[in-house]
Amino acid sequence: MQTEQNQALNDKEVVIIPHLEENISLPRNARAALPELSNEEELEMIANTIKLMSDLTGKPIQTTKEDIAEAKTVAETMIKHPETKIQLKKYKNSMLASLAGMVAELDAHVVDDLKDLKTFVVNGLIKEAATAEKSKERITALRAIGEVDGVDAFKKTTEVIHKNMSLDDIEDKLRTLVTRIEKRIQEKEHNVIDAEIVKDE
Repeated sequence: MQTEQNQALNDKEVVIIPHLEENISLPRNARAALPELSNEEELEMIANTIKLMSDLTGKPIQTTKEDIAEAKTVAETMIKHPETKIQLKKYKNSMLASLAGMVAELDAHVVDDLKDLKTFVVNGLIKEAATAEKSKERITALRAIGEVDGVDAFKKTTEVIHKNMSLDDIEDKLRTLVTRIEKRIQEKEHNVIDAEIVKDE
């Protein structure tokens, strides 16, 4: 019986229509569906694709002097005018590979330079704190060291303790607190001295 039903379904054309939500606009094409990328992000994506194609085909990427010169020009534009959108797709793969290498190397140098600069600043402050004649200058240098990211000597921390209590425990605590308050009020009322104001004649 089941076989006959399956055979009947197989003889008919079955059309499956996926559920589509209403009032959702679809992108015009695949490029419109992509998120807006910065020059660096788009270059990285293109360079990864070029490298993958090179690995798959076994053809190495060979750059010329012209590619390197053009890559330097584009790299300078990216540095001087980071807000300018560069049309990377119009360049050759060999030039884009050179450009990606330059940008990656530049990023590495910037990071290394920042690390070196931080080390230089911290070392200078330590020397100042150790050799300054006036205590005010030593304290200023030490305060600057304490504010360096990673040292954080003056960072304020707040400790929050969460205590789980049952409803009965909370009621007991409230009863105790109310009883204490009532006792204090009674003691104050008991200690009040009645006085009569006497006018001087």
